[in-house]
Amino acid sequence: MKYGISSRIFIKVIGSVLFAALALLPAVGGAEQKGVEETIRKMNSALLESMKGADKIGFRGRYRLLSPVIQDVFALPFMGQVSMGSYWKGLSPEQRKQYMETYTDWTISSYAGNFNSYSGEKFEIHKGLEKRGDKVSIISNLVRPHDESVDFYYTLRHFQDGWRIVDIKIEGVSQLAVTRDQFVTVMKKKGFDGLISSLKEKIAGLHARE
Repeated sequence: MKYGISSRIFIKVIGSVLFAALALLPAVGGAEQKGVEETIRKMNSALLESMKGADKIGFRGRYRLLSPVIQDVFALPFMGQVSMGSYWKGLSPEQRKQYMETYTDWTISSYAGNFNSYSGEKFEIHKGLEKRGDKVSIISNLVRPHDESVDFYYTLRHFQDGWRIVDIKIEGVSQLAVTRDQFVTVMKKKGFDGLISSLKEKIAGLHARE
């Protein structure tokens, strides 16, 4: 039986380090807690729907399902810029547009490709937030009846349009940090065109799975 959302798949994508638990503080405010939970709940609901209908709707269906939600709950412009490191400043307006379109497509494709089966899983959101500066962290646990549970450590920031996810940690691994390391390395070795080509190859590979 395949598990599209298995910890192995995610760890394979963003690397593997020893588990580093976050000690949650008491809720910093009812409204803040509610806003953060609503963002995570929206993401969890879409992922669960993608998993349940995986075989019926296929990759393209999961992509269409997840696309508006991911673009709504993630701070993709912020994350995309951070992932480019200092190279962002040197990009032309046209390159920035092309990069963000490709980065967004790659992000959505990654979720559509990995959350592709269902075996009774459910999500649980832990109460309490950890606040550091302008960011807060919250844990959403993926409970799997036939395997170990997976803890998603979401980091969010409040933007003008509400709370948005800026990073996810699994087993202590920051998706944003690993993505930045990978992108900066490719930019250094192959330049902008090389990075775009690499991302498009990954997107094509995810599409080709089905």
